[in-house]
Amino acid sequence: MNTNDIYERITATIIEMLEEHKESDFSECWYSLSGEVFARNVASKHTYSGINQLMLSYIKRKRNYSYNRWLTFKQIQKHNARIIKGSKSAMVVYTSALYLDEKTGANLTRIVEALLKKNQSIEHLNVKKVGYLKDYRVFNVCCVEGLPADYYEQAELDSLSEIERDERAEKLILSTGANICFAAQNLAFYKPSDDKIYMPLTKQFVSKEAYYSVLFHELTHYVGAESRLNRPIINKFGSKEYAFEELIAEISSAFIMAFLGYESRITDNVDYIDNWLAVMKNDKKYIIQASSQAQTASNYILQNVNIDEIAA
Repeated sequence: MNTNDIYERITATIIEMLEEHKESDFSECWYSLSGEVFARNVASKHTYSGINQLMLSYIKRKRNYSYNRWLTFKQIQKHNARIIKGSKSAMVVYTSALYLDEKTGANLTRIVEALLKKNQSIEHLNVKKVGYLKDYRVFNVCCVEGLPADYYEQAELDSLSEIERDERAEKLILSTGANICFAAQNLAFYKPSDDKIYMPLTKQFVSKEAYYSVLFHELTHYVGAESRLNRPIINKFGSKEYAFEELIAEISSAFIMAFLGYESRITDNVDYIDNWLAVMKNDKKYIIQASSQAQTASNYILQNVNIDEIAA
């Protein structure tokens, strides 16, 4: 199958599937690092509940923390650890109570709490209990340096196996000259200001197909930079321009994966594209335009290798 046939086949498949309005079931291609569904205090082992569970889990996702583990400032000080400059705390709330004299309104909280602590009766006191919320701050362990090693443990990584490498794909990636940084994280992205691609560890991916598909997606963003293909790659999240760039990256990745013989990844890419098309209200002209831009991008990535050597 020649180059043009592959481009036309993939583009036709994408258009056909989108026209049928297939629902997208896209999910991340790599394993979550934390393995922790619930937010907890890593020092006390306390699992937060109610609104605190919702808030902390949301902040963990919003700030892209690798763990759902938290500590108070005092707990951090106890370990002589250091909060990383610029880190933000999160709020935890709890219910407390005041004990007031029903007639005078005097605050009898200290007296009542002292009696309760000694398991003594407070019936002789004419008091009413008034509940209220208090709060304190906690920091995610990702914001702290110098904690005990087990606070940072990612045991699930030890159970993951390294993916099988594809020599043709590795040769192609190397030929781009891209600076690719690997770290234990849940995000893959190209950062224009650094001109670097940031990826999770290879062992986090469910398969070599998933790994290379994501990396070629990010390489498409990389070659779109001003010094290379000069595409407008810096766009507001959720905008049509942002969605369009994601379309280009996904289709380009599908093209390159097809060259390498991983055509099974095309369907997954279409599901991902369908999510972004929802932002663009399924305006199909963008698919055609994105396919053209994706062809340019994939050609750029392929330009420094012998296509016949890497084609499956």
